[in-house]
Amino acid sequence: MAICLLGINHKTADINIREKFTVAESDYQKHNELLLKHPAIDSAVVLSTCNRTEYYLSTPSIEFLKKHLIKIFEFDFKAKFVYLKSGHDCAVHLFSVAAGVDSLVIGETQIQGQVKRSFDEAKRCGVNSEINKLFQMAFKTAKMVRSETEIGRNPVSVAHCAVQLGRQIFGSLDQQKVLIIGAGETAELLVRYLINHHAGNMTICNRTHLNAQKLAAHFNAKTLSFESLESTFHEFDLIFTATASPRPIVSFNTAARALQLRKYKPIVMIDLSVPRDIEEDVKSLDDVFLYTVDDLQTVITKNMQRRESTIDEAGRIIHAEAELFGQWLQTKKHHDLLKQYQLKIENIKDTVVAKHMSKDLPDDQANKLTTIAHQVSKKMSHHQMIGMKKIIESGNEDHIKLIAQLFDLEINDDA
Repeated sequence: MAICLLGINHKTADINIREKFTVAESDYQKHNELLLKHPAIDSAVVLSTCNRTEYYLSTPSIEFLKKHLIKIFEFDFKAKFVYLKSGHDCAVHLFSVAAGVDSLVIGETQIQGQVKRSFDEAKRCGVNSEINKLFQMAFKTAKMVRSETEIGRNPVSVAHCAVQLGRQIFGSLDQQKVLIIGAGETAELLVRYLINHHAGNMTICNRTHLNAQKLAAHFNAKTLSFESLESTFHEFDLIFTATASPRPIVSFNTAARALQLRKYKPIVMIDLSVPRDIEEDVKSLDDVFLYTVDDLQTVITKNMQRRESTIDEAGRIIHAEAELFGQWLQTKKHHDLLKQYQLKIENIKDTVVAKHMSKDLPDDQANKLTTIAHQVSKKMSHHQMIGMKKIIESGNEDHIKLIAQLFDLEINDDA
């Protein structure tokens, strides 16, 4: 089985494109089940965050998969914003993602949990050994990168950068009325960072009010019912949104009405959701300063400058681990050659033993003959097996074909 990934991310597509292909975590299993119905796909993992939507796939043949990609997915894999990676490149990419090196915010902490949840959902539908090994090595690599480089120290997130942006705009947050719409992991990070920067007047709003109450109770914040959001929107100076809603929560009319009630005192809105929670045309209002995850670049650039020296170090770890995965995949792909060789040696041994085994040979001598034949065949084939395994792990297809010809073995091209 070959390994590949198909995806788009913040480097290849802006939020206008990315939000069209977002998959909610609650829909992962449904997507996995649909993918597995196709003969070109043996195993699948869906990963969708504010930065990316990616499909990690195991397939009998990448060429076969390419022919069917447009039918399986709703976009053309040849489009300039879509990337298709296989083998070693696929491993490097996933390991970089899991380690936070491929994130909008280098070293961000949320992505490892997001990758873990996507893999857990895939396991509910069943994953093969190739996908399982790929993701287990991704988690191992992420742990190594965080423990052996500076990336793991003073961890940051998109939420951290959003709060930093708020501080840059207002200077201080202690006099601002802050609203957080959402009650999930990102919302909790927002609240923590806001408290660290002395934001004293925080309100949490969520469609499920109980979740807002639970989060607010931990941080002594106020809550607002979702039904009251539109009528009280004008009361807030700084608004963060971080929900999984498939449709916008804040409309142009809501924002325009809020400005009127505020007598056009400016509002800062920072939308961390993909798809977006705030309608795009809200940005056209003169006294609204609307930012999306793609607009956090100034804060993110400063973060990257501080971490650039560690990216190369992380890259070395990632490429070394991807190399190990490639060797494992190569060995598994041609493992049948080793089995064929072992079987051929066994058959030769059995033929020779049978030829010299007479009916009147005493049992102890017959057993001795069998044992000697086994030991000789094992000793003679041992070094050949080690050499074959090294050549297979090297990935040199010409040498692998030469081995197959030399020992009259068949290469399984579909592996």
